[in-house]
Amino acid sequence: MAALPMRRAAPTAAAAAAALLLLLLPAASAAGPRCAIYNPVHFHLEVVAGAVNVLQQLTTEPVDVYLPEKVVKANWYGFLSWMGEMEDVRLIDSNNYDGVTHYDLVWFISPEFRPPALKMSVAEHVKATGEMIARMQAKVVMLMVHNGHLPEDVFNGVASLATPGVPLLTLAPHVASSIANRTRSPGWLLPTLPFAPAAPCALADVKAGRQCVRGFSVQGRIEKSRRNYTQVWEQIGGHKRHQRTSATASNFKLNILGELVEAFAVPVEVQDMVSVYKNPPYNVFYDVVAHSLGLVPMLASDLYYKSKFSSTVLTSLITGTPIIADQRLLDAYTMLDRSTTYYQAPSQSELDVMFAISKTPADELWRTRDAVVALRERLNSEARAMIKGWLEARGVSTVQGPGARRKAIKRRRLAAAAAEAEAPGLPRRLGGDPAAWGPAAWGRLMLRGGSGGGGSRDAPRPSLR
Repeated sequence: MAALPMRRAAPTAAAAAAALLLLLLPAASAAGPRCAIYNPVHFHLEVVAGAVNVLQQLTTEPVDVYLPEKVVKANWYGFLSWMGEMEDVRLIDSNNYDGVTHYDLVWFISPEFRPPALKMSVAEHVKATGEMIARMQAKVVMLMVHNGHLPEDVFNGVASLATPGVPLLTLAPHVASSIANRTRSPGWLLPTLPFAPAAPCALADVKAGRQCVRGFSVQGRIEKSRRNYTQVWEQIGGHKRHQRTSATASNFKLNILGELVEAFAVPVEVQDMVSVYKNPPYNVFYDVVAHSLGLVPMLASDLYYKSKFSSTVLTSLITGTPIIADQRLLDAYTMLDRSTTYYQAPSQSELDVMFAISKTPADELWRTRDAVVALRERLNSEARAMIKGWLEARGVSTVQGPGARRKAIKRRRLAAAAAEAEAPGLPRRLGGDPAAWGPAAWGRLMLRGGSGGGGSRDAPRPSLR
C-alpha cells in the first residue's frame, strides 16, 4: 500500500504575521558583496571578530566565517559568547568548505599557519589553499600575515596566493615595513570589534564616586618569551621595600590575564598586589581590561618593535583602555600617539607611570579613553575604505550605512519566522513567539541551525595571544 503524503500543519499565527509583514516591506535593494573570512587555526580570533565587524558594514549579505571545529562546536574560550549578539554571521567548520560556494571577497586571517590536525607541509598547505581560492572564485583575496620574520618558503607561498592589486596585509605599519623588501607595497589595516561591558563605566560614574575603573592589566599569553614579568615583579617589590607602609602600594593592583602555556608563579612578595586570570573566556578577559585604568605591554622581545604585532594594541582598541607607551613603542605603532596612550618618559619605569595615572583627574583620564575610541573608529573606517576600493575596482558594488543592513536583517528575520515557526520544537527551544524574537534569540538560531556550527556556548577556553 502506498504511503499517504504527510499533511502540512496549518500555519501558526506567528508565521502568518511574519509572512504578511514581509510582503509589506519595501523591495530589497542591492545586497552588496558576498564575503567570507577563513581562519583555520584557533587563535587570532579577536582579529576575526574585527574583520566581521568591518565587512558587515559593506554588505547586507550574511558573512561566512570559517573556523576550526573546536571553535565552532566547542565555543573555544567563549568566543561564540562574545560574538553571539552579531546577526548574519554563519559559522562554518574550516574543514567543511563545500567546494561550490562562490564569494566576491575572501579574507584569510592566518594564511601562514597550517591547520595542526591536517599535518601538511608548507607546499601542501599552499597548494590546498590555492585550490580552495580557485573554487571560491573570489574577485578579491585578502591575505593577512601577523609576523614579518616568516621563513622564506612560508612567506613566498602566502605571497603567491595574492590577488593582483591587493597588497599583502599586516596589522601594523612596522610589520608592513619589515616585509617591504620581500613583496611590493605591503599594506596594513587594523579592524576592531568593540567590547561592550555588561556594566559600563562612564566619566559620570567616576565623578559620582563609583570605583568602576581601577588597577592595571598585562594581557596576552602568559609566556616569558612574550612578556617581561620579572621586570614588573622587581619594580613592585622594590617599591614595597622602599615604601614599607605606603598607602599607594596597598591600593595598587595588577591583573595578569591570558592563556597559560608554561609554568607561572607570582613571587610571594608581590602576591597581595597581583591577580592572575588563567585561561579566562573572552567576555571575562575583556571585561577586566575594560575596567582597568590602563594596559601595560611589558614586551619581552625586540621583535614586537620590528616585525611582530603585539595584541596589547588591539586589546586597547577593543576595550577603549589606553596603553602605557614609551617612545620606542610609539615609533613602531605609529597609529598611536601621546593623545591615545599614557606616555612613559625615559626617566620613568612602568610602575612610575601607573602611580601617576592613579592620581590623574577623571576628566583627563577620560580624554585619553575617548581618544582611543576615536582612533578605533578611524581605523575601522580606513579599513572599510580600503576594502571598498579593492571591490569596486573589480566591479563589485558595496552597501554602506547601518540602515540597509537593518532592513535586510528584518527581512531575513521575518522570512525565517514564516518558515521556521512551524518547525517542531523550534519556538520552544528559542523561547516564545518567533515574531517577537530579538537579536540574541536570532543569534542563537544562527549558531544552532543556520551557521554550520553550534554546540555548547559555555566552554571556558579562550584563544589569546
